[in-house]
Amino acid sequence: MDRVVSMLAKDVVLVSDGGGKAFAAVHPIESRDLVARFLLGLTRKAPHYEGGVHVEMRDINGQTGLVVRSGDGIVTVALMHVERNSIRNLYFVRNPDKLRHLLK
Repeated sequence: MDRVVSMLAKDVVLVSDGGGKAFAAVHPIESRDLVARFLLGLTRKAPHYEGGVHVEMRDINGQTGLVVRSGDGIVTVALMHVERNSIRNLYFVRNPDKLRHLLK
């Protein structure tokens, strides 16, 4: 996690889409400190999934993304916008309707 946080731009923005069907941040999260806190909070909640979670890198719409799976299936797809070796934006898709279409 320290490595990921060190890669965040100072003014990084995280946007999360649950579509009202999955838990997600309601508003964009802005700044390295707030995004880091959010990500650390997610790692603390991961063990609550039955059997934990499995993360894999995968090509999604021509970009490298992270697919997070639990025993219930795919729970999140994360995409990053990297600029000058820093993560400028993080996009978390948690809406099950959108996940179904992304991972056919």
